[in-house]
Amino acid sequence: MISGKKVMSLAVSEPTHGSDVANLSTTAERKGDYYIVNGAKKWITGGTRASFFTTAVRTGGAGAKGLSLLLVEAPTPGLTITRMKTTGWWISSTAYLEFDDVKVHSP
Repeated sequence: MISGKKVMSLAVSEPTHGSDVANLSTTAERKGDYYIVNGAKKWITGGTRASFFTTAVRTGGAGAKGLSLLLVEAPTPGLTITRMKTTGWWISSTAYLEFDDVKVHSP
């Protein structure tokens, strides 16, 4: 990222909750050395060009205390990245992300 050879995007906003981070519904469940991520993110700037996503997920109960951030690499099995048609700033490569049992190595 520092050299400009890789791109990272912030994946927080969701189709049903927008940028209401405390109420997001994308989940990550710990299974041994991995987290299994399920859910969706929408309006992810630079998402079609990203090598990594800093992804907000729910690992605990309701509200902000049940949230965590995971680093998800692209491409990863189960992660679908779709370019969104937007008006205006097309160069942003805005994406819709779907997580279907995506395995993320536990830190």
